[in-house]
Amino acid sequence: MTTEAIISHSSDGEWFNVLGMQIKFLCTAENSQGRYSSMLNTVPKNTGAPPHKHPWDEAFYILKGEVELCINKQRHHLKTGDYALVPANTEHSFTGLSDEEGLMIAFESPSHSHKFFQEINDTVQTIPDDLHKMPGIGERHQVTFLQN
Repeated sequence: MTTEAIISHSSDGEWFNVLGMQIKFLCTAENSQGRYSSMLNTVPKNTGAPPHKHPWDEAFYILKGEVELCINKQRHHLKTGDYALVPANTEHSFTGLSDEEGLMIAFESPSHSHKFFQEINDTVQTIPDDLHKMPGIGERHQVTFLQN
């Protein structure tokens, strides 16, 4: 299976609004024959992903700022230049810690979440009023939200 070269310029792609973060895919399933994807995430202070799990690996590389990554309820303080890999079906969440908006790249294998984030962008318009929609969106895309 051969994948074509992928070049993504800073002006390419669409930014999705996801729970107060901005997410832009650098590579999707369509680009990589479903093998992997990567996305650029802004991580404002006290914003992030709630506890969840999914059947694909996900890795994070911190480009700017500080992020608390919680894996199976164990907290990890990540700073610029730090990397973490979360295996498939592992509970995880993250929260921005920096006063200055954080920035990270998330990688996933196999690729899966582009349509998930697109649906959140299109459906969850107001927080907290639309948060009741999240479990159904997650279920449709193999993301299970968990209690803190």
